[in-house]
Amino acid sequence: MGSPWSELLANLAVVAMFVSVWIHTHVWLDRRPAAVKAAAFGLLMGAGAVILMLTPMQLQPGVFIDLRATMVGLAGFFGGPVAGIIAGVMAGAFRVFEGGIGAFAGAVGIAATMLVGIAGNLALRGRAPAMRDIMILGAATACGSLLGLSVLPRSVIETVLPKVVFPSTLLIFVSVAMSGLAIYQERRRLEALQSRRIFKAVVETLPDCLNVKDLEGRFIAANPATAELMQAANAKALIGKTDFDFFPSETAQEFREDELAVLTSGVSSTIEQRLHHEDGTDAWLATLKAPFRDRTGAVIGLITHNRDITQRKQLETELAESQARLGDALTHMADGLVMFDPDDRLVLCNAQYRALFPKTADLRVPGAHHRDILRASVARGESVTPPDEVEAWIADIMALQTLSSHRQVQLADGRWLDVRTRPTGDGGSLSVFSDITEAKQVEAELLAANEKLNLLAHRDGLTELLTRRAFDDALAREFARGRRNITPLSLLIIDVDWFKRFNDHYGHPAGDDCLRAVSRCIEMTARRPADAAARYGGEEFAIVLPETDARGAFVIAETLRGKVRDLGLAHAGSEKGIVTVSIGVGTFDGSAAIEIADLLRRADEALYGAKAAGRDRVHGWRPHLSEPRPTASRRKA
Repeated sequence: MGSPWSELLANLAVVAMFVSVWIHTHVWLDRRPAAVKAAAFGLLMGAGAVILMLTPMQLQPGVFIDLRATMVGLAGFFGGPVAGIIAGVMAGAFRVFEGGIGAFAGAVGIAATMLVGIAGNLALRGRAPAMRDIMILGAATACGSLLGLSVLPRSVIETVLPKVVFPSTLLIFVSVAMSGLAIYQERRRLEALQSRRIFKAVVETLPDCLNVKDLEGRFIAANPATAELMQAANAKALIGKTDFDFFPSETAQEFREDELAVLTSGVSSTIEQRLHHEDGTDAWLATLKAPFRDRTGAVIGLITHNRDITQRKQLETELAESQARLGDALTHMADGLVMFDPDDRLVLCNAQYRALFPKTADLRVPGAHHRDILRASVARGESVTPPDEVEAWIADIMALQTLSSHRQVQLADGRWLDVRTRPTGDGGSLSVFSDITEAKQVEAELLAANEKLNLLAHRDGLTELLTRRAFDDALAREFARGRRNITPLSLLIIDVDWFKRFNDHYGHPAGDDCLRAVSRCIEMTARRPADAAARYGGEEFAIVLPETDARGAFVIAETLRGKVRDLGLAHAGSEKGIVTVSIGVGTFDGSAAIEIADLLRRADEALYGAKAAGRDRVHGWRPHLSEPRPTASRRKA
C-alpha cells in the first residue's frame, strides 16, 4: 500500500477517468434509445465503483475507505433509475463477493447511495440539474454512505467511527461535487452546441435575409439568403464588405443613411426600401434594423432582417390600378350600382345610384341599413306604397335580395327603374338600377300606335265600321257559336239605293258624307256587344245579329230603314227624293245543315228581291227566290 495521499489521488483519478470516459463517449449513444443509454451509463459507473473498491484508501491499519458511493450516486442522479440500479447492483454484488466483516455494511451503504441518486433524479422531474442540485446530491450521497456503518458491531463502530466519518463524508462530497460539475458542464456545452447548430440551421434556411454589420457597415455575419439578395457567390463572400461593393452608389448611400439613423438613435426601426441592382433590376425590401449591443449595452453593430416584398408591391400596384379602373368604371357607367353585405348594410355604390334617388341620396352611403333606406324612401315620398303596407313591401324587397331577380318599379315622380339583383358569394347582394323611363314612354307610344294600327286594320277608314276581313271573322265566330249552341243567327245586307247616281250628281265628297251618315244609323241599330256591323263593299253594308231569329231581324231591319229615311238626305237621282236603303235578311236557325256561304247567299238573294220590288224595303230569303242573282252592273243600274 502507498501513502494515504497517493491512494486518495488514485481514487480521485479513477473517478475522474470514468467520468471523462463518459463525457467523451456518450455522444455515440445519443441516437440510441434512452434506456440503452441509461444502461450503458450504469454499467460504466458500476465498473468504476468496482475499480474503486479494488484500490481503497487506508486511513490507519485495518481501516479502509473508497469513493464507490460517488459512482453509484452519479449513476442514479444523471442516468435515472435504470442506470442507478445497474451501478448499485454491480457494486453491491462485488462488495458481497469480496466478503469481510464490513461486507454487509458496505452493501447497505451502496444501496443507500443508489436510492439517494435515484431520488434526486426523480425530484428533478425532467428538468436539467443546476449547481445547487449537485451540491445537495453530494451532501446526501455522503450521508447515505454512512448508513452502512450503522450495522457494524458496536465495538467496531466505537473504534472506527471517529476516524472514518469526517474524512469519508468530506471525500465523497468533494468527489460527487467535482464529478457532477464536470457532467453538468458537459451537458451545458452540448446544449449550447445544439442551440448553435439549431440557430445556424434556422439562419441558413431562413428565406429572409439576416445579417450583422459592424459600426462601419461591414458585414460580419450573413446567411445564404443575404448573399442571394446581394447577388454574391456565397455568404462568406460578404464578410468584410459593405453595400457599396454590391449596389449602385446611390442605393448603397441610402441604405447607409438608414443604418446611421438607427445607430444614432439606438432604437430599432422598420422601413421599406427600394433597391436597384447593378444589372438594372429592381426590388422592394421590408427591412428591420436593430442595434447590436455588447454585454455592457454599448452599440457595436447593426442587425438587419430583410424580407423581399417585391411581389407584394407588385400586387399592391396592380390592386391600386384595378381599384382605380373600377372606380372609373363605376363613376362613368350609365347605370346605378349598389352592393349590400350579409347584414344588409350598404358597402358600395356609385354616384349614378344616388342620383336616381335624389330624395334619399344622403342616406344611401356605406354603412346605411337597407331597411332604413327603404323606410325613408316611403316617408319622403320617393316610393309609392300604401301606408299600411310599408313593412310588407320592405319584406318583399329584402326577400328578393337573396335571389336572382329582375323587376321594374315606378317611383312617385313617374320615373321607371329596371332593377337586376344577384346574390353575392358571401351572402350579400349586388343590384344594378337602370332608368327606363324613356323606354317606357316609347313602349306606351308603341302600344298606342299598335292599338291604332289594330283599329285601322279592323275598321273602315271612312265609316269606322268593321272591314270586310274583320266582318268575315266575326261572322265565322258567331256562326260556329250558333251551331254549337243551336241558337239562331241573322244576317242583314244593306245597300244604299241608287248610290252611283248620288255620286254622279253631288260628287264624291257628298257621297262620302252620305255613307258616313248611313253608317251612323247602322251603328245605332247594332247596339248589342255581340252585334257586328261592317262596310261590306262600296255602298253595301252588313250586320251580324247573333241569337236573333227571322222575325227579330225584320224588326231591326225595318228600324234601320226608318232611321235612314229619317235622315232626309236629298237624292235627286231617286224617285223617293231622299236617300234610302234596301235590306236583305238571311237567317240560320242553328240546326239547319247549311254553311256560311249559304247564309250569305240567302241574304244576298233577299237583298236582290228588295231591290227588284222597288227598293226602300226589307225582304227575307224565300226558297223560290233561288234563281241566279244579276251581275253587279245590273244591281248598280
